[in-house]
Amino acid sequence: MRRAFRIIVVLIVLVIGGGITAAYLMLDKIVHTVIEVIGPEATGVNVKVESVSISPLSGKFGLKGLVMGNPPGFTADRSLYVRDFKVEMDMSSLLGDVVVIEEVFIDGLAVTWEGLRGDNHKNIMENINNYAARFKQDGKVSPAVEKDGKPGKRVIIRHVYLQDSSMDFVAGGGKLATVPVPSLHMTDIGGKEEGESAGVAIKDMYGRMLAALDGSARKNAQLFRDKLGELGKKGRELLDQTRETTSDISDEAVRKLDYLMKDLDDRLR
Repeated sequence: MRRAFRIIVVLIVLVIGGGITAAYLMLDKIVHTVIEVIGPEATGVNVKVESVSISPLSGKFGLKGLVMGNPPGFTADRSLYVRDFKVEMDMSSLLGDVVVIEEVFIDGLAVTWEGLRGDNHKNIMENINNYAARFKQDGKVSPAVEKDGKPGKRVIIRHVYLQDSSMDFVAGGGKLATVPVPSLHMTDIGGKEEGESAGVAIKDMYGRMLAALDGSARKNAQLFRDKLGELGKKGRELLDQTRETTSDISDEAVRKLDYLMKDLDDRLR
């Protein structure tokens, strides 16, 4: 992480200094690569980005089409998708110890929530916790120390805005429902002045977002159960229709369906 910060800072300094046109042309591609390398390291899942745009002079950074994969053992091919992600930062802070990000704007977040408790995202949160633990020293979080013991960049994020988001509720390999997620405003990630390590800042932001998503899921728990009941009813109707035309469907198959629906219902509680 510290090395990635250094690469970006050096390139931006070159661009602002008017020294190397090639550095400017390469900056988007380099940051694109950094995201797809650091992202999996922090979350434990694949991270892909469609495009990255950077304006060093204005301090604006954006990306489109961010896709995070799902941990092993889960059915969906992704855990979340972000349509548009924009960052505005204090560029002068890149030269100091604390990088100040004034605003993060997340538009069009589509979350895949497996089980009522969002077990796939809890798994990712555990991975992020393990990543953040690398920045601890003597059992305490040391925001200024990287894993090699040398001073690292600290981060402050003043504001994070989340809007036009939705949640796909998945159980048993099928999508039961899609519900809207209320807009969210988070402030002072990394504190007000001293900042936190990048790993701890990621943990803080993702943890707050996860809590908001969990609240939304719980508010819609009855809807999810109703959809699950509809799915079970349709399955039984299909079995009954098939049994009218063939003797291949046994009572054992019906019992297995009932068991499956009960198991899914238990996962929703």
